[in-house]
Amino acid sequence: MADLVELTTAAWNDRDRDAYRDCYTEDCELVAPGTDLGGGRAALLRFYDETMAAFPDNAITVERVVAQGDLLVEESRLEATHTGPIPGPDGTPIPATGRTLSLPLAGIHRVDGERITSSHFYWDVFDMLGQLGLLEQ
Repeated sequence: MADLVELTTAAWNDRDRDAYRDCYTEDCELVAPGTDLGGGRAALLRFYDETMAAFPDNAITVERVVAQGDLLVEESRLEATHTGPIPGPDGTPIPATGRTLSLPLAGIHRVDGERITSSHFYWDVFDMLGQLGLLEQ
């Protein structure tokens, strides 16, 4: 089961949108800081598309995975350059800063069979905004 995190990460890093989608159930749930995407694969793909548009060179490195029962917990790192807009809290696009990002993140996934039913991602939003130069000093 722990190899499911490696599978989703490989699909993400290979820019294989269909393979990434297929790692999740039709009615999956995705929760991430600053997002209100709703549920299902459509929400999952909106998250994927928004991230790829804002950080087209992004890459995720999985550092640790723990599996217990139907839960997978991952600790990973996102490396990226901010070259496209990201949606702000009110939906207004935040323009690209051109800055690089090295962001630790955690994901807690619930699995049913061979697919993920729920992913809750966590990262330090202040760290992210600081690295992008979007916080006042």
